[in-house]
Amino acid sequence: MRLPSRPVTLALVLVAAASTLAGCKKEDTEYAQNMSGSSAPDIAPSAAPNVAFTYDYRFALAAKDIAAVQERHAAACEGLGLARCRIAGVVYRRSGDDYVQAELALKLAPDIARKFGKDAAATVEAARGTLNQVEIGGEDQSATLRSSEETSESARTERERLERQLADRATPDAVRSELERQLAAQRDVERSAARDGQAARALVAVTPMRFTYSTDGFSPGFTPARTAKSALAVAATLINWLMSLAIVLAALAVPIGLLFLIAAHGRRLALWLWRLLGPKPVIVAD
Repeated sequence: MRLPSRPVTLALVLVAAASTLAGCKKEDTEYAQNMSGSSAPDIAPSAAPNVAFTYDYRFALAAKDIAAVQERHAAACEGLGLARCRIAGVVYRRSGDDYVQAELALKLAPDIARKFGKDAAATVEAARGTLNQVEIGGEDQSATLRSSEETSESARTERERLERQLADRATPDAVRSELERQLAAQRDVERSAARDGQAARALVAVTPMRFTYSTDGFSPGFTPARTAKSALAVAATLINWLMSLAIVLAALAVPIGLLFLIAAHGRRLALWLWRLLGPKPVIVAD
């Protein structure tokens, strides 16, 4: 059997390497495309039953666009109806021309929360904003619901047994008072378990969602007005700094000048002071 020549073998190796690199490049491209999405992770409530989810979105936009985007999100919630979405709170703060911070708190049906958040992020991107952060929290209520059902069932069974004993006319009167006390206690346990289960189901049935809008982290780009304002602010800061430096130097000029004077003419000054203030020589007559 004749072995392939060296050029043919080298060509086969190069083709295989090129195919491998092409495959790696394709995987890297697909990974980058998947990671470039700015919406929340694709998690549906059906994938985690009995979990009370909370969504927190943080958007960065230009100051002039925050109010309009916030109004669009509120209008989208109102369009779903009160049974599917409710507005729980609205905040809008403006400080100067270029800084705005706002919030919108919503309560949504769990089955539409994920899509609503993704659509809200798309609205921000359409306004040339960015989604800076998404936090999805969840608290599993399965244990609470299971404990509530088990406690309710146990208390119900005991309550029915006590009620049957009390209904029996053969039960002595001396025992009835104790049975009534136990029956009241079992009814309290049953009501408490029912309240715990109702509270857990209420948490699962409503998904809180919060949108935070801010100019923090937003790059506004170049505009002549903003650039001129920034230049004036820098110039004013520089002038204030120079004036402060001049005042400090003026305050230090006198003591520094005296120190230099003493250093340069210290000996002559000391002799002059000695002649002026020192004791006079006494001339003794012969």
